[in-house]
Amino acid sequence: MKSFILKNRRLSIISKGLIIVIWILLSRIIDNEVIFPTISSTFHNIIDIISRPNFLLIIGYSIIRTVIGFAVSLFLGIIVGILSSLYKIIYYLMTPIIDFLTSVPTMAIIILALIWLNNEFAPMFVGFIMVFPILYETVLKGILNVDNNIIEMARIYKVDKITIIKDIYIPNIFINLSYIFSSAMGINFKMVIAGEVLSQPKYAIGSSLQLQKMYLNTSGVFAWIIIILLIAKIFEYILEGIKYLCMKLRT
Repeated sequence: MKSFILKNRRLSIISKGLIIVIWILLSRIIDNEVIFPTISSTFHNIIDIISRPNFLLIIGYSIIRTVIGFAVSLFLGIIVGILSSLYKIIYYLMTPIIDFLTSVPTMAIIILALIWLNNEFAPMFVGFIMVFPILYETVLKGILNVDNNIIEMARIYKVDKITIIKDIYIPNIFINLSYIFSSAMGINFKMVIAGEVLSQPKYAIGSSLQLQKMYLNTSGVFAWIIIILLIAKIFEYILEGIKYLCMKLRT
């Protein structure tokens, strides 16, 4: 097992090294900073962006929008998912809504969000619309996939409904959610930034990306992409840590 992990780490380092080599080769072949920037100009832009006084405000506001949008999606996903499993009318009401949300193009949702909401709330709405169907379906499947034999046994032993929900349904819901938590948060983060690019709030990663694009500063765009990837990685580690703590508390 240890040798397998070491082998995977080695392959991961080699693949990252290969990406850097390809980047260096492409930037030398193209030899045009506007089309494909060099590593050094991208690095200088990262330093420049980080040293700006409003850097933390920009990052902070985008993270707040992401967390609020995700929290609302998670809360409603759990509540509506539970209600759908209990009441068929809600299940059949939600089916066309979820079909619509999963089929409609992202750009159409962003445009609607810009019409309906101000530029501060539009990115959160876009993130919510993209992530809510994923969380709702995960919660619903978590309830519907509970083994009927366990429920029957609980009924035979006259276990009350609250205990069944607390000890059987809710753990199953959270186990299912834990599998998609990181990816759902990643999608939400990306969609919030996409919404920010078009809605242009004062402090936002998306607004900063759009500014770099307007000045044709491609190395600035690359610099922001690297910063976004780093933030997404930090999110992933935090969520994995929370998942690990939750599993520890359960055992």
